[in-house]
Amino acid sequence: MARRPRTAKTLDDVINAALDLALTRSWRDIRLNDIAGEAGMTLAELREFVPSKIGILKALAARSDRDLLASLEKDPVEGDVHDRLFDIVMRRLELLEPHKAAFRNIISDPADGAADWATLGGALIDGQGWTLAAAGIEEAGRREGIKRQGLAMVTARTMKVWAEDDDPGLAKTMASLDRSLRDGAKWLERLDAPLAMGQAFANLALAMLRRRSQPASDETEKPAE
Repeated sequence: MARRPRTAKTLDDVINAALDLALTRSWRDIRLNDIAGEAGMTLAELREFVPSKIGILKALAARSDRDLLASLEKDPVEGDVHDRLFDIVMRRLELLEPHKAAFRNIISDPADGAADWATLGGALIDGQGWTLAAAGIEEAGRREGIKRQGLAMVTARTMKVWAEDDDPGLAKTMASLDRSLRDGAKWLERLDAPLAMGQAFANLALAMLRRRSQPASDETEKPAE
């Protein structure tokens, strides 16, 4: 039996439907049935694109990352680390500006429970890896993880201010972001010494374990003739 042609709907249609509903309703009050209806699809078709409501927010975050990176390819940021990070976060908000009213309702209550909060928080932290890469400051190890967590906190705090900032110049938003980035840089500097010491001890412990795991030599000293 020939399979019925798949709907022409896309993941972007799902995201846009959710944003349209969020213009006038809180995120908590929006149901999957509502999103499916707004997108012009059945629940079964909606499930092909997202596993849950929180999956829609993760897809929205991923789309935001892609739009941001595409924008930065055409118009890269310059300056020192602070300036590059500042410009990247503000560029993201500029791209989200058309949906600002919807984001205001989503940000006020973005998840339905502890598990959703954990999933959303993890996605926000993971997404900061793209911001660090775009700024040219990604690195490996614990420091990278700490930078991602710190930048996720900065981004979340800035977005809350942005959502309520009706000034066309976004003075409050920029002031909050500037302050948060400077505070984060100072905090990271204070962690540099403990992180370096911890890495040194970890390297020493690893070297000792490797030495212990090496088999003893089977060679014995031959007696003199």
